[in-house]
Amino acid sequence: MKKETLILEPSTNTHVLEAEKIEMKKLNNGIIQLKITGNGIVTHGEHGTIKTEAEYIIKYIQQEINPISRVIQNVFD
Repeated sequence: MKKETLILEPSTNTHVLEAEKIEMKKLNNGIIQLKITGNGIVTHGEHGTIKTEAEYIIKYIQQEINPISRVIQNVFD
């Protein structure tokens, strides 16, 4: 069976989610809601591999104030 892949954070150390089916809904301020069918496997080179334990997952992308521009922006590894 073919699996779907979703890049959770595009960076030099990318977080990747793989499952039979992935539905994504963008909420606000860098928060996404994921509905996963089957085993969800998240790989992240630095932190290893984890398996999801729930059908619904909330992913939050950390935001910080850029010290130069003073604008709030998404922060990636």
